[in-house]
Amino acid sequence: MNILQEIPIKSFSIAAYICRIENGIGRYLIIKRQTPYLNDTWQMVSGALEKGETAWEAALREIEEETGLVPDRLYSINDVELFYEINQNCINIIPVFVGFLDTEQSVRLSHEHSEYKWVSAEEAVAFFSFDNQMKTIRRIEKQFVQRKPFEFLRVNIPDVKQ
Repeated sequence: MNILQEIPIKSFSIAAYICRIENGIGRYLIIKRQTPYLNDTWQMVSGALEKGETAWEAALREIEEETGLVPDRLYSINDVELFYEINQNCINIIPVFVGFLDTEQSVRLSHEHSEYKWVSAEEAVAFFSFDNQMKTIRRIEKQFVQRKPFEFLRVNIPDVKQ
């Protein structure tokens, strides 16, 4: 009998896109990594869950740690980014969130990032390295900016303004 080796499926990180709406168009924060992992790549906020943390709690924590921002509204986009994680030999399933800034806030980058830009969804795809990121930002623009977000997907927590 042959015993097949499986590739594990794990979910240990999040992705969070930050958006300001200006004249009906989403402006998205992209940040440039300066760490050995994904060095010099432009991305959204991302990070691993800490022990006992939910995905949305990790998203809020990572947004604040990496950018100094606190979203006025946070939504699950009801989708995941999926990829093969070479270093851990697993399929990584990443829940995706979008945080909206309705108030004026200043970006304060962590040591993990060297630069930031506010760009449209179409401009962002020229900076991203992964197809999942390009697909996700277009989906956010269509379903959360051009339309009123589905309130069922809103993360209702006391620390985020309602």
